[in-house]
Amino acid sequence: MWIWLLLLPLLKAFPTTALFEQCNHQVKLQSGQKLLINSPYYPALYPVGTSCRYAVEAPKDQVLQFKCELQLQTLSTDSKCRTEVFHFNSEGDEVLTSSEYFCGSGKFERKSFLNRAVISYISNGLSEPPSTVKLKDKLSAGTTMSTTTEALQGVSIEEQDEEDDEGEQEDSENSEEPEEDLSDEVLHVLQDVGVSDALAYVASLLYNDEESRKSSTTIYLEALPIRSSSKTSVKRARIVSSYPLAPSPSPGPGGGRFTCLVEAFQPTCSCGWSRLPRIASPTNEEAFLHEFPPMAGVLTKKHGKVFCGAAIIHHHYMLSAAHCFLGPETSSAAKLRVVVGEHDLASSFETFATRRYDLDALILHEDFSQANGHPKNDIALLRTRTAIVWSRHVGPACLPLQQAEDGRKLPLAGHQVVAAGWGTTSYGGPQTHRLLKATLDVIDGQRCRQTLISAGGVPPPPHTFCTYTPGRDTCQYDSGGALYERINGRLVAVGIVSFGQGCATQQPSVNTRVASFIKWIRSKSPEVAYCPGRI
Repeated sequence: MWIWLLLLPLLKAFPTTALFEQCNHQVKLQSGQKLLINSPYYPALYPVGTSCRYAVEAPKDQVLQFKCELQLQTLSTDSKCRTEVFHFNSEGDEVLTSSEYFCGSGKFERKSFLNRAVISYISNGLSEPPSTVKLKDKLSAGTTMSTTTEALQGVSIEEQDEEDDEGEQEDSENSEEPEEDLSDEVLHVLQDVGVSDALAYVASLLYNDEESRKSSTTIYLEALPIRSSSKTSVKRARIVSSYPLAPSPSPGPGGGRFTCLVEAFQPTCSCGWSRLPRIASPTNEEAFLHEFPPMAGVLTKKHGKVFCGAAIIHHHYMLSAAHCFLGPETSSAAKLRVVVGEHDLASSFETFATRRYDLDALILHEDFSQANGHPKNDIALLRTRTAIVWSRHVGPACLPLQQAEDGRKLPLAGHQVVAAGWGTTSYGGPQTHRLLKATLDVIDGQRCRQTLISAGGVPPPPHTFCTYTPGRDTCQYDSGGALYERINGRLVAVGIVSFGQGCATQQPSVNTRVASFIKWIRSKSPEVAYCPGRI
């Protein structure tokens, strides 16, 4: 938090939005559409000392593909990319948080993380940057260039008349240039810039603060030949920038140009994203902040206390345990809400991702039953009244739609799963206020059965699996939370915490096997197309 406080005076003195006051575009694409975004005056160089931002949005649950070519006239003596810099933000953050920074010339391809992305440039264009310069004053006189552009349906960059086709064919026949290779071989970028680095970078551009960027290394795109022409630019794309035509670029340092081909499309699979922990702990430990984007807590409106967990699987649906909703205060959707993007329940300072959603439906399995504390068909779906908004920190878990190679349902004995929740840290003990996680071992069904019977208990019900790891376990108020298996880097909700004898005892815990209820989940949410194909 101290980083934000340190930079707050700088941002108030010259907020990031002021950089793009004269050239700030909101662009909306429809599914399958393509659009060329060109820098001002393209193919001439944009004016030295200007800045532009383009926030691009695709339809919900789609992503954006960017293919960009940059020719930034970065000075050879500019080791910190002061003169010309290009930003790409895959998460649609308009204040450059976690952006990638580019300078020099080259090509690159990038995809948005979700359905929004932002590209922008900032130009100083001088070997010795001026002190405290208002960049908007360096723009040519005119009206503010803040616009919202929606791509017209049916308009594609491939559409052109026959005369243009012939002209382009002639040009291509006379050209000996090789085909475009939009690969990363010529690309060097400064990746994963954190919040403090991104804001400090902007502050240093504005205030000539060399110290704020000492931790960053300057990396350039390799030089490439300039191959664009005004003819192909105008006929093959809708130009977002609406600057008047400019004469040929004047000689001297600074300036640059770029062109980005952007396309909106439906991704094959979008679920289960998460932060990967660096070190696996042998004991229960606090989860990393936003390590589990599907994690949700279920609470009553009356008391506001999390009493069970849930796992997001869709914009409107969550998985939980049916036994969580048997009491008079928890049996009605109207009395409940869920919290997502949360970490510390005791903190009055919520995370930026924390949101609360009311429920409009509580769907328990029709064959759910509970005798002597041993539930059967212990699964429920929670439906939110409004759509849950995805972000890097909030998103759906994948479902185990595919069986293992031998036809068995996940998880298999010998696998490890990870549980997370705000449950108690011991049986009858206090409830944790910070999200904890535990890595648990899936044990053989026969071993689980024998252990429970020999201890005077009953065998596990059908469609369940057991976990047992000495010293580690789920506990009270963890019920309903998912047990995740990481498959190809994605979080797959393979289980739901159901019941056990105490916490971290010598007996295994029993969990609902989600793979056994895929048909039921689909039947109760027929409007949803869950992530297809093998993850």
